[in-house]
Amino acid sequence: MNRQEELMIFLNREFLSRQEAIEHLGVSKQCFHSLVTRGKITKIKKGSAVLFYRYEIENRKQDAGELRKKYRPFQ
Repeated sequence: MNRQEELMIFLNREFLSRQEAIEHLGVSKQCFHSLVTRGKITKIKKGSAVLFYRYEIENRKQDAGELRKKYRPFQ
């Protein structure tokens, strides 16, 4: 495995694209943009590339599920 392949594996393991993050969370683009704007999700920008930490997205998804159970127990 060469260095470029190793880097791609690392990027795929640690980061998500905007579309991947939106799909993982199951939210609208507007909701996702609001989360980023309010600082709930960190945006990493390098040139035209925008990435998001996978662990933040996974934590946010878990927290959202717990909040739904707490504030919407009837669903």
